[in-house]
Amino acid sequence: MSKKIYPRTNLRNLLVFPFVCQILAILILISYLSYRSAKKALSEITIDLRNEIAFKIDNYLDDYLTEGNQLNQVNRNALIINPSLFENLDLLGRYFVAQYQWTNNIDKIAFADAKQGNYIEVLKTSSGNFELTILDRNKSNDLLTYQLNSQGKIVKLLDKKNNSNFDPRQLLWYQNTVKHNQQSWHEINNNSVNQELVAFINKSVFDDDNNFLGVLTNQQSLVDISQFLKEIKIGKTGIAFILDRNGLLIANSLYNNSEYQDLLTSAINHQNKYISKITKFLESNNVLTQTNQKPLYFELNIDNNKLLTKVININNDYGINWFVVLVIPESDFMIFIMENTRLTITLSLIALLFAVSSGLITSKFLIQPIIKLKLASQKISEGEFNQKVPLQGIEELDSLAMSFNNMSQMLEAFFDHLNKSLQDVSNLKYAIDQSAIVTLTDPNGKIIHSNEKLTEISGYSQEELIGKKTSKFKSGYHDKQFYKSMWLTISKCQVWRGEIKNKGKDNHYYWVDTTIVPLTDDKGHILQYLSIQTEITERKILEKNLEKIVDIRTQELAKANEEISLLNQRLCSENILMSDKLKIIHEMQQLILPKNEELQQIKSLDIVGYMQPMDEVGGDYYDVLEYDNVVTIGIGDVTGHGLESGMLMLMTQASICTLKQRGETNPTQILNTLNKAIYHNVQRMKSEKNLSLVILNYSDNQLQISGQHEEIILVRKGGKIELIDTIDLGLPIGLDYDITDFIDHKLITLNQGDGIVLYTDGITEARNVDKMQYGIDRLCNVVSQNWHLDIESVRDIIINDVKKFIGLNKINDDITLLILRQK
Repeated sequence: MSKKIYPRTNLRNLLVFPFVCQILAILILISYLSYRSAKKALSEITIDLRNEIAFKIDNYLDDYLTEGNQLNQVNRNALIINPSLFENLDLLGRYFVAQYQWTNNIDKIAFADAKQGNYIEVLKTSSGNFELTILDRNKSNDLLTYQLNSQGKIVKLLDKKNNSNFDPRQLLWYQNTVKHNQQSWHEINNNSVNQELVAFINKSVFDDDNNFLGVLTNQQSLVDISQFLKEIKIGKTGIAFILDRNGLLIANSLYNNSEYQDLLTSAINHQNKYISKITKFLESNNVLTQTNQKPLYFELNIDNNKLLTKVININNDYGINWFVVLVIPESDFMIFIMENTRLTITLSLIALLFAVSSGLITSKFLIQPIIKLKLASQKISEGEFNQKVPLQGIEELDSLAMSFNNMSQMLEAFFDHLNKSLQDVSNLKYAIDQSAIVTLTDPNGKIIHSNEKLTEISGYSQEELIGKKTSKFKSGYHDKQFYKSMWLTISKCQVWRGEIKNKGKDNHYYWVDTTIVPLTDDKGHILQYLSIQTEITERKILEKNLEKIVDIRTQELAKANEEISLLNQRLCSENILMSDKLKIIHEMQQLILPKNEELQQIKSLDIVGYMQPMDEVGGDYYDVLEYDNVVTIGIGDVTGHGLESGMLMLMTQASICTLKQRGETNPTQILNTLNKAIYHNVQRMKSEKNLSLVILNYSDNQLQISGQHEEIILVRKGGKIELIDTIDLGLPIGLDYDITDFIDHKLITLNQGDGIVLYTDGITEARNVDKMQYGIDRLCNVVSQNWHLDIESVRDIIINDVKKFIGLNKINDDITLLILRQK
């Protein structure tokens, strides 16, 4: 199979190129997202801007167009409330002048009387004064024009037309108002004096009896609307204009004070192409013929410039039906997007250059330690293991360098150990070759390798052995089944061991102790067999001679066995007699133990006991005696077991009982007297036995302890444990003739529920199958956890726990337990 060849490159390119590609991809993505976000923000900003401007214009027009109607309503109320104004037109004129104080856009206020044709008009001049025109037919038919000051007082007569034929009831605004009998806007037209765009706002006046009195009117200039549109900032080059439903231009943000001729003309013919083409678009889509429609949004491309347009319909009940058009060229905002895009690209290129430079510098710092690792690893591959890579201050590379240095040290140590192991193996092989025959065969039994020991013992040369089967050495001593069993074992990848008798080249025979080990691959297929053989010819000759000696010894042993059988029969008879004697002593021990009836007669204490000897006769002792309201309790443990221990236990019980009956209550005297008696008998018996013994005297809740024995467990009510050490309270009984100086005592007060647990070491030193001791700690835990029970239950729980702990193991000592509790 051909080896796949990969293109070669260096580590610096691998580090820098992907890094630069990632940065470039991120920069492109950021630029795209920035442009996309800017476009989205532009759309949102233009919509918000158009809505904000439309809201301002709508509020302005609402206030602007309402002013004339409100003025007419105020003047009508004044005429109805004060009828004298009809009779005194001069007073009505001064009232009209006063109304100019709260109006901003009104140029003229007039009233035409319906009955006589009287007429009064107040005109505000550009100088801030007023002109009053009056036709009072009650006085004359003269049409008089006066100049008034700002307070409404007549300054001078400006004009007088005698016997004037002027009839205000023939005016167009009067007739339209009478015709429609409501408040309305008269058609918009140009002022005859200054060509400003004006409109008349009219209102019919009726008295309380619904009699028609006349018509109120005021003239409102519409030039201020254009001035307001001009002052609104609509982007950089955006415009706003207002159309009526006939497509005539009412106002626009492009006008100047000298260009009134553009107003009230068809907007399609306007010199501004935005106004002209947008109006044409609106007429072609029948937008201007609709009323009460929702705001309309659309985009138009004019001269490759996208115009973002919004149209709002303004209409009311007084005949107003206008369309406010807002136009914002997209190019006003695209310049910001392009500038932002250029800035983003510039910063991206700077970041790219910085990233490439940083990548090259970083790769240099990264590659230098790796090159040093490469050179060091090459030297290690050449056998120079004492290589050390210096640290560079980069945490990861330093960690790699330290690991490499550790590895080189480990490799050096490993190869040193390997060389030593190879030397050991070589020495071991030499030793084996000197003492054993080593043969290596293929799975068919053909010899692949053999050592010189085989040549030395068999007499065959290496050339005569290599390639030959091991059957060449068969001596004919073993049958076919022997070799069949051997091959069956090793063919199952099992080790075979046995002794084989072989034949050498010169027909001499020799014995070998043989071990054959199958050598397999990782799949368990047998590759070779390794045979290690030790010559045992001399041992086999010695074994043959030993067989003859064994026959002689067997005959002698048979004769001795007969004599032993006769002796054994005699010992059995004597053992039966001894067993009967031990039974008697065992029964005596059980008879002298305190009975439950005796213990129950003790009024102030609850007492229970338990004793189980290891053999028929035990060496443990306990007794409870009451005399003259003094309860004496004793517990002891004789060293060893058997007849002597049992006799010593009986002597102790008898001595204590005798001293008690004689009225002896002093524990020191009891122990000393008992010790002398036991010591005398032990000497007479020529025995080395002794016993630990503790004597407790109880009376009136006071417990006096004397003598040396195991630690005493003092249990307080509630199960709290206290241990009393008796090591300094006496000396083992029978060890010395006089122990008076060693005897001491300890006094303890027992309250209700308090008690004492006495035991022998058969409990605490009991062992389980794992050779672990039961121990004083476990005994204390069992007592503490169950002290709330009656003492018979406490005793049973302790004994059962000890036996459960011992399990299948043999009991190696007497078990004795004595428990008492203050009632």
